[in-house]
Amino acid sequence: MYISKLSINNFRNFHRAEFNFNKGVNTLLGENASGKSNAFHALRLLLDDSLSRSATKLKESDFCRKLSNWKGHWIIISIELNELSSHESIRTIKHLTGKMSDENEGKLSLYFRPSYKFRRDLYINNGDPEAIEKILSTITIDDYETILTGRASVDFLNEQVYLSLVGDFKGYSFPNPDDEKFDLYGTKVFPIYDEVSFTFIKALRDVVSDLKNHRVSPLLALLKNLGEKLTPHDSKEIVEKVTGLNTLISGLDEVTKVSKGVQNTLNKTIGYTFSPLVGIESSLPEDIEELVQKLSLVVGDNYNGVYKGDISELSLGGANLIYMALKLYEYEVKQSTDKAAQILLIEEPEAHIHTHIQKTLFEKYSGDKTQVFLTTHSAHISSVSKISNMNILSLQSGIADVFQPYKGLDPNECSRIERYLNATRSTLLFAKGVILVEGDAELILIPAMVKKVFGLSLDELGLSLISMDSAFFDHISKLFHNLRIRKRCAIITDLDSAFVELPEDSDDDDDIMKGYRNSEIAGTQRKVSLDTAILHNNYISAHYAKHTFEVDFLKSNNALEYIRTLSKIYTRKFDIDKSKGILKHYESSEAAVEVLRLAKKEGKGWLSLLVSEEVNSLTFIPDYILKAIAFALDPGLSDSVFKKMCDYRLNNDIVHDNEKEKVSDFFKVENNDSGYVEYFMDSIPEDDLSKLINYFDGYKS
Repeated sequence: MYISKLSINNFRNFHRAEFNFNKGVNTLLGENASGKSNAFHALRLLLDDSLSRSATKLKESDFCRKLSNWKGHWIIISIELNELSSHESIRTIKHLTGKMSDENEGKLSLYFRPSYKFRRDLYINNGDPEAIEKILSTITIDDYETILTGRASVDFLNEQVYLSLVGDFKGYSFPNPDDEKFDLYGTKVFPIYDEVSFTFIKALRDVVSDLKNHRVSPLLALLKNLGEKLTPHDSKEIVEKVTGLNTLISGLDEVTKVSKGVQNTLNKTIGYTFSPLVGIESSLPEDIEELVQKLSLVVGDNYNGVYKGDISELSLGGANLIYMALKLYEYEVKQSTDKAAQILLIEEPEAHIHTHIQKTLFEKYSGDKTQVFLTTHSAHISSVSKISNMNILSLQSGIADVFQPYKGLDPNECSRIERYLNATRSTLLFAKGVILVEGDAELILIPAMVKKVFGLSLDELGLSLISMDSAFFDHISKLFHNLRIRKRCAIITDLDSAFVELPEDSDDDDDIMKGYRNSEIAGTQRKVSLDTAILHNNYISAHYAKHTFEVDFLKSNNALEYIRTLSKIYTRKFDIDKSKGILKHYESSEAAVEVLRLAKKEGKGWLSLLVSEEVNSLTFIPDYILKAIAFALDPGLSDSVFKKMCDYRLNNDIVHDNEKEKVSDFFKVENNDSGYVEYFMDSIPEDDLSKLINYFDGYKS
């Protein structure tokens, strides 16, 4: 038996979310605060008996932020179970959750909803907006109830189902609570905690206090009920020894002396009438279960087998490893019991754990019969995960969207992408927006341009720039699709058009012209192939340098950036002057040939590194790169971010200095961010920032 699906309505940052799971290891990927912990908590509400009894009594803050008013709405959390066999350990779960439509599938649902009285009042007043609004306004969180059902047959993620079975808040129509359609909502059941083995390992950040706290220590959880496992003879012997030790310590001369001294001082200070009787005694617990709570971990290392110290002497990472080891051992102990399912949740194993250990941990449990769930923002774990076992979370206006990157891809395609991710440790899956480039030159120079020209880094803009061979573009970009990862992916590549006039007849080409022509033909074919592959996909856009990245950067009026690098390349003034004389005519074919010669001499990546040191606010970003950035920025930047970029442009040198003073004066009196940005664009329309914003507005969905 395994969990095949988790559905969440109106819980925290989930409005309508669906997670799909497989047997084995399942990975939940996402940026910070994207909802990974909330998804885990949803699973725990249904399956984890270590949560307090009051955990299912949810709070106002547990309702989805998207709801304008939570009152009257329901929180619904459901899991679907698969492979419910006739095995004895699964019979109870199958009886409680098994679907009528398929005896091998089951469904367990948690509803947090208004009590019967309020649901009845809403139904009675159907069609009366004033009465219904009044009823809703009186509902408090204490008027809610939590119920658990099995065998529900409907999908509450479907808006029409929610409107008909929960209520239409805009149409003021609510269902009759006396007509509980058990075939739809499911029948009430008891929790199935006893039927599953469920272990949760929380995010490992600072666990020393947990290891010492007897209420939450995993060590004491393992030693719980130790007294029941001891023989009567052993228990009696331990109690007698503890009693004797208490008597021995309490009777020591120094202890007795201090005890009498404290009593005498009290008597002298406040008199015999008001003085309490005090004494000092050893109080080691004589109850076995209480005595177990006094046990603690001692730790050493492999290099010194003699010394052992307190857990607090370990590094933070070392303490986390021990905590994880205890929890995994707890899970292994539970495994030995005959349960219907073994479920292990590990939250962010990468926190303070070395990357090699992360990968080893993942591989250790990948082939295990247990169903494992990991949350992570580690590229090391994500890279060895199967994309067919991934759910990717992304925040869109504060609400979590959930993607399955494998949907609609055949297994062979998935396998190829998995091998690529494993080999590259790519951050591609975590990005808000992605730009794919085909070389080190773009990877080095584009971030430098963006930072120097706009004052913000690609990271601050929420973009990831990823370099790969152009042969991978078609395969990797398939991840971005309406069925899969619903994020924008821009591809930047070269068209390789010749920058010299070619003979009309290719037979007249010399060797150099033949090379230019072949590159141009290959570039055209590559464009046709790529454009065809991404046709009708609104999440991918290809952007082409007319010639090559180096040449197009030069032709965008950036000769000065190349010229300033010449002294780092040459030592002879003659060589510097010669190259400078060619490059300053940046639009000429001779300048294009020269910049490619420099790239070949130094290496494209190294030349870009040298040029990146000379990039500044006066540098021009080629149009095709601006368009790629604008496309990948969707769903967008706020006016306040664009205003910050406007401020940066005005406080630094820009080509249109004659307009700066006028715009700056306007900004001193304009407080509206939107008006601020619009005036900048109207006043300096040819500035790179104005172009970027215009391109972005054109791409906005």
